[in-house]
Amino acid sequence: MKHFALNPYTSLLALMISSASALADETVASPGDTQLQTVKVEAARTVDAQQPPASTRTLSGKTLEQQRIYRLQDLQQVASGLDIATVNSYDTRVTIRGVGDGGGSEINIGMPSSVGLFLDNVYLSRPGMLSNDLLDIDSANVFSGPQGTLFGYNTTGGAIDIHSRQPTFTPQASVRQSLGSHGFTQTQGMLSGPLGDGWAGRINLSHTERGGTVENIETGHELGGSIQDGFRGQLLYKPDDDFSLRLIADYNQASNNPVLVLDSTHAINGVDTYRNRASALGADVVTGGRKVALDDESSAKVEQGGVSAEANWRLGDGYNLRSVSSFRYFGFKPKTADNLDVPLYSDSGADVHDRTWSQSLRLDSPHGEFFDYALGASYFGENLDTYAHDHYAAVYPTIYYGNTTNTNKLVQRFGELNDQVFSLWGQGTWHLTDKLDVTAGARETYDQKSGSFRRVNKNDFDSGELNQYSRLPAAMVNFSYQLLPNVQTYLTVAYGEKAGGLNVSSGAAAKAGTGSLYIEPETTKGAELGFKSHWLDNRVTLDTAVFWSQVSKFQTTAYDLESQSSYLINAGTMRSRGVETTLGLKPLDGLSIDFNATVLDNKYLDFKNATCPPAISLAAGAPATCDETGQQVFRSPKLTYSLNTRYEWTALDNLQAFAAGRWSYRTWAFGTVDDSAFTRIPGYGLLGLSTGLSGKYGDGRWNASLWVNNALNKRYYVTMTAGDYGSAFGVLGDPRTLGVTLGYDF
Repeated sequence: MKHFALNPYTSLLALMISSASALADETVASPGDTQLQTVKVEAARTVDAQQPPASTRTLSGKTLEQQRIYRLQDLQQVASGLDIATVNSYDTRVTIRGVGDGGGSEINIGMPSSVGLFLDNVYLSRPGMLSNDLLDIDSANVFSGPQGTLFGYNTTGGAIDIHSRQPTFTPQASVRQSLGSHGFTQTQGMLSGPLGDGWAGRINLSHTERGGTVENIETGHELGGSIQDGFRGQLLYKPDDDFSLRLIADYNQASNNPVLVLDSTHAINGVDTYRNRASALGADVVTGGRKVALDDESSAKVEQGGVSAEANWRLGDGYNLRSVSSFRYFGFKPKTADNLDVPLYSDSGADVHDRTWSQSLRLDSPHGEFFDYALGASYFGENLDTYAHDHYAAVYPTIYYGNTTNTNKLVQRFGELNDQVFSLWGQGTWHLTDKLDVTAGARETYDQKSGSFRRVNKNDFDSGELNQYSRLPAAMVNFSYQLLPNVQTYLTVAYGEKAGGLNVSSGAAAKAGTGSLYIEPETTKGAELGFKSHWLDNRVTLDTAVFWSQVSKFQTTAYDLESQSSYLINAGTMRSRGVETTLGLKPLDGLSIDFNATVLDNKYLDFKNATCPPAISLAAGAPATCDETGQQVFRSPKLTYSLNTRYEWTALDNLQAFAAGRWSYRTWAFGTVDDSAFTRIPGYGLLGLSTGLSGKYGDGRWNASLWVNNALNKRYYVTMTAGDYGSAFGVLGDPRTLGVTLGYDF
């Protein structure tokens, strides 16, 4: 191990213990309440009653904790078909079955992902809003395929639905301290219990540090690390069984030192232009391994948080009305350096300030009737500003770029986006027979966007006021039939439209005109045929589905040579199809085996005006565009799977022991939309192992575990992107990390 780090948050141990003791002594029961023994519920949250049978990966909070899944990007290790590429909180891209964020080399604030992310029934407009650690989670559900009826207009590729644990009316508390190699330390504290008169509260505090794993040979600094602090407070008011009000407030701040590693350089027509240009600057070129040579280093700070209120009324005759209100903000301030050890530019980046607010209403009918249904209405608003700034040096850019286009310039780009979204929807299920159910739903969404884009000091461009109005319909129908008491089959057909967008953080040159700043909605048709089964008293469960989705006018990026920036476009058609399966085994008491896999065939059916890969675009006489029709869609590995095993038993003196292992694997994939061989991400497998003990002490239970992530110390890339002149840069995944976790629940 490199070193262990302690931090002031370890004082939470004493604070939580004393607070929990006081809470237990002073518990006040609400009138008419019956005091019950504390019961810890570990099952996953029940999926929405209107959610028809589907290929869904449902993970309980206990499973996430046992598998040490504490970050959004780690979910792909236990959910096949899911791909999460994280450079930083701003640049986080999510796809399910190859459908999701069609961006290429540059993220753009004007286009949402088609995989919706939800936390406690609140839509998060960008994945980076969940960059804080996933702690105290009740459940996480990964829904594949179009989900536009129940979840909303930006879920044509799927949805990730996460729910945190609620306050309890019995005292609970826990503390966790983890220490690991590469400077890893994580402190967690939770306190929950009654506050009197029908009120309960819950508080979560967390502090996480991850040390750098890439050495800058110029300064000796370790880059790629992060520091993160989070707070989450909840109040639950439940005066009776007919009404509840849940108030949530959270705040998170993080800072990190992102770093791109130069994977390789490539010769075009026998000339390695990147190395030649670097040599002309007197710069060192370091490829491979965990080393870079930089005169300046990148950093980023994130500050975000929000509040939400969820109220549930149980009305007469079994109806239920739910209201969810929310406000969130996201602030991102980077300092981006170039990738050489001479000053091309410095203190650059794209500052982002994002504010969202929403209100939704949902009415559920009584269940168990011939026909049950849900009706809803929602509103979503967003105000987003970006300021991109590139500070170029005085001399070196002239040598490197071969012209004075960038020399001694401050190139600035200003963008603003305002969004208002209104939706009405309904979905119902007919229980036609004891075996046959038919579920159908539809949603109508009206989206009104406005914004502007302005670039100064290089190919100056001012868009003026931009306005876009879109109707985004969605519909689905599902047939499910109980073939046997333990075998259910289903067929789902769905259609949805993802919101359009505006190029308000980058754009084509002035000659492309204002029309290049508008992105039309993306349409998706999908179908899934599958079955779900369980055998031998649930000791064997098997779910399998074949799926198909076709995305038209898919939203991706093109590259403008004049302004040297990527911008959004509508391309042709892509098709995702394949097979997904999940197998669960419990051959012995205490032994569980879980296997899930996705075989994916995702291709461009029509992509004639694609950006050419560097091997073509940098050659003499290169065409303006290339035809990618028939090629594999980027970030779409043909096979992903995960195998998880865990064995629990009773050891000496009534101690509970466990041993667990996880192996996840994914085949190679293109890292960029142009299917460049330079940015191909090799396939890799990750092995995680853990073992531990727990026992009773006082009124609670202690636990201790040893764990290792990436046990084989596999060197792998999370993302891969194209640099200048045939170079390829990537973000490396974490190396082998050994650690220990100590905790106490009381």
